[in-house]
Amino acid sequence: MNETHTSNDEKSGEISVTDLLTNKSRRRFLSGLGAVGAAGLAGCTGGENTTSADDESSGSGSSDSRLVANIGQRMGTIDPAKGTDYVQAMALVNLYDPLVFPDSEGTLQPNLASDWSVSEDGTTYTFTLEEGITFHSGNPVTAEDVQFSVERFMDIDQGYASLLTGILEKENITVEDEQTVTFELNRSYTPFLPIMVLLFIVDKTLIMENLSDGEFGDRGDYGQEFINNNDAGSGAYQLDSFSRGNSITFAAFDDYFKGFPDGSFDTVEVRIITENSTVRTLMRNEELDMSGQYQDTQTYEAIEGMDNARVEKMPTFGLLYNKINTQKAPTDDPAVREAICWGFDYEQVVNEIRPDMNRAHGPLPPTWAEHTDEVVQPSYDPERSRELLEEAGYSEGELTISNTFTESYAFQEQIALLFQDNMEDIGINVELNPQTWGTITELAASPEDTPHTSQVFYVPTYPSPDSMFYNQFHSEAASTWMSMEHLENDDVDSLIDEARQTPDPDARSEIYAELQNTLGDLYCDMHLYHTVKTIGFQNDVEGLTLRPAQGFEYTFRDLHQV
Repeated sequence: MNETHTSNDEKSGEISVTDLLTNKSRRRFLSGLGAVGAAGLAGCTGGENTTSADDESSGSGSSDSRLVANIGQRMGTIDPAKGTDYVQAMALVNLYDPLVFPDSEGTLQPNLASDWSVSEDGTTYTFTLEEGITFHSGNPVTAEDVQFSVERFMDIDQGYASLLTGILEKENITVEDEQTVTFELNRSYTPFLPIMVLLFIVDKTLIMENLSDGEFGDRGDYGQEFINNNDAGSGAYQLDSFSRGNSITFAAFDDYFKGFPDGSFDTVEVRIITENSTVRTLMRNEELDMSGQYQDTQTYEAIEGMDNARVEKMPTFGLLYNKINTQKAPTDDPAVREAICWGFDYEQVVNEIRPDMNRAHGPLPPTWAEHTDEVVQPSYDPERSRELLEEAGYSEGELTISNTFTESYAFQEQIALLFQDNMEDIGINVELNPQTWGTITELAASPEDTPHTSQVFYVPTYPSPDSMFYNQFHSEAASTWMSMEHLENDDVDSLIDEARQTPDPDARSEIYAELQNTLGDLYCDMHLYHTVKTIGFQNDVEGLTLRPAQGFEYTFRDLHQV
């Protein structure tokens, strides 16, 4: 057996690689709220469901140690079997615990599991749970809860459930004893352990006590109605209040098994604020401690000029793509996709619209060790684009395509307008289609409804390059916002599958290099830029830790006042 083990008692803030945040306790966060709306803090808004944790279990709801942050989009679900975007991950990573947890390098550390072992053939994983851990309800965390959580994940079959399709069968999850659970895989599967960071363990007893009618026999709706507005986790924070259109508030769980670092926050409130001017005002007035990661350039410049605040910039593991729908005319034609990719002025984006970002080179950012510089990366060459279209038999102005982007971000509109101008120059008409993020995710469900091109940020959901490739490009991946290319390519599928069954990391890196080149030759994406996470902070908050898993940098237990 090849043992991977470790610690029972993690040091507080132990794997923080970058100190970033800032906050003052007792910020005058109730003053000047007119721009945001007092209803957001009250946790209620017209037509939205709201929930509050029981006062007795909330633990720290009356504390003065409060972090106030903002995001720019509606959160949607907080069901750990369904969440897929960064704001949903932000909620899940604080309310729930997975068996293992990534550090800043992507190395998996013990979490609910104190240690684990993997069989020599790579098909059997056995996890031993840390003793004495309880859910927010007070119920103990057991191997039976792990089994139930994975079965729930697979039965509901949303979110990231497709990652286990054909890999694990429910009957091959075995509870060995109260603290031990074994998974027998159908075949060797190298991403299995990294994927475990997405398997958040839920309180079986609490969910079974709160079932509604549903399609899952004696498990009813699997508690979907209940858990969409309440938490059933063991995480460092528990749900205090939730209003999808306005805010979510977390209260520290005093009995959290890892404890908290000195200066940690008893309460964290995340507000939805879409107006950059409001963010600037609140940061200046010290009523907002942490800005969103998608503010405009003017906002970050304003924060940098404040005596009480600062801006931090960190290269990430993700990209901003303009995803090209390969299944709908005219972008189903490789010549059209190639012309689009060579007809865009990428330099203008990173020089003028998003100067803090890094020019992309292929589908995998250079922050990954598996990145290759040999991959083709188009540059601005409109003459080449016009020649490609002419050779393919298209006349100027004959083609019309749609482009969608998230309407709440001004810089995305600026990029879309540049795209429209650049495409007009090569003879392609572009109809701009700004939408809410929720609508974009709905459009992604089928190739017919997916726009021809879509601006989408993608960062790894689990700490493996497989996360960058499978979710976006494999034919068997679910049709989601991650896969708006709707790519169906046997060579791509074969390379992804081969990497998944190759335990040797050097051999796997060679496969990933070939995969990057294959994707580059297909022109299924425009790689707009390698994202640099830019966040504004008040000057007395530190501890933000960037990890190669989407939303995991918002692990609020890392943050503390100085």
